[in-house]
Amino acid sequence: MPEGLDESPLLVRTSVYQQLRAAILSCAIRPGTQIQERQLAEQYQVSKSPIRDALLKLEEQNLIEVMPRKGYRVKRISLTDARELYEMRQILERESIIRLLDTASDGILSDLDEFRTLPSPIELSKWIEYNSAFHGFLAANCGNSRLARAGCDAIEQYERLTYVSVTSSNELSLADFVAEHGAIIDAIQRRDKRQALALARDHIESSRRRVLDALENLSVIA
Repeated sequence: MPEGLDESPLLVRTSVYQQLRAAILSCAIRPGTQIQERQLAEQYQVSKSPIRDALLKLEEQNLIEVMPRKGYRVKRISLTDARELYEMRQILERESIIRLLDTASDGILSDLDEFRTLPSPIELSKWIEYNSAFHGFLAANCGNSRLARAGCDAIEQYERLTYVSVTSSNELSLADFVAEHGAIIDAIQRRDKRQALALARDHIESSRRRVLDALENLSVIA
């Protein structure tokens, strides 16, 4: 039985949902893939009930769509959705940084130092985790629980774009991203709000351009 599923019904539902959502966000289940309750139940060695619950949540999150008489399909990535997600990230990250600088202690800001270097060895999955953790830290420590949830949710949705774009582009430099993170960290730890906001804005915009360029050439686009 898959790890974590030999538990109470509630834990089984939670585990199935989390694992299935992670597989979609990471593109382990590729956009456009057809999925069925029976196949997923066999894969996770559970009944159809927790699978059905997970699929309902994923449909509400716009990650999958119902195909009448055929089951479900992982939604392809829409360029419009990608553009909207980046626009939302710009807004949410700006507000997160403002509130982080207004409310966070020096101790919390010093914790950002862990994001100055990449995990070793450098693997794509580890880098995606690192990137999400950095931006998630800014959201999670902003001092506003609702803003934090919205920011972290946007970052999780962005993971799917990152996997698709990085694996299809020869232009992305992980070292460059880390350097940009380091510059943002420097400004935040100096409590230089104007510089931190400008660097974060440019960082997201640079990522947006490269991601959209990559996505325009992929078959996973809607």
